[in-house]
Amino acid sequence: MLQSVRVIKLLPVALLFLLGACSSGPQLLPETKRLPERVELADVPFFQLSDAQGGPSALAALLNHHGVITSPGLVDERMQQLAKEQSTKAGLEAVARSYDLLVYPLPGNLDALMQQVSAGHPVLVMQDRLFGGPGSQFALLVGYDQRERTLVMRSGNTRRWYTSFASFDDAWEEAGRWAVLIQPTNQLPAQPLERVWLQAARDMQQQGRGTAAQRALRTARQVWPDAAL
Repeated sequence: MLQSVRVIKLLPVALLFLLGACSSGPQLLPETKRLPERVELADVPFFQLSDAQGGPSALAALLNHHGVITSPGLVDERMQQLAKEQSTKAGLEAVARSYDLLVYPLPGNLDALMQQVSAGHPVLVMQDRLFGGPGSQFALLVGYDQRERTLVMRSGNTRRWYTSFASFDDAWEEAGRWAVLIQPTNQLPAQPLERVWLQAARDMQQQGRGTAAQRALRTARQVWPDAAL
């Protein structure tokens, strides 16, 4: 009889723990839950770390994904040429634009990132202390599993790094929730915002990539006929 009483008392505590574990981390919007349950962009390339932060490695993978044959070492050299005194983030963005690719910033929520991955767009993110080392690191978000509440990333020296929604969101918060798409100028992201796309085109123009900026403008006008730089 005493043993039965103990079981009855412990059961609600166990249930509460399990419910808490299942609900940890960001809660997805209804429209996100309607996306495919599991997505992985398996064809996105992977380069092992070339430095502590992994920025050149992550960007080199994205550039190759978009048909630009390069390496982390070449990306790093280009960063030194284009953005010697800028932050690593700004340097990576400048290198992407130098190849006539548009840098499209994303909102700081997991729903926005999963929406892009579902549409086939890998996302370049910055994380803080997620992969076992100090400081921030760059990574590529290439997949998710809604049932398991996990994400798949190209990060560090691991081609398929699995992390929970909660762990990712905490580490992303620590790093300022920075996330961008690197897009061809003729390819809009999922659910594009006119002002964001046009500002990204202006950034290309300011970097001296006027022809590419005009291509981005023509792409915008297919959706927003009155768009102007």
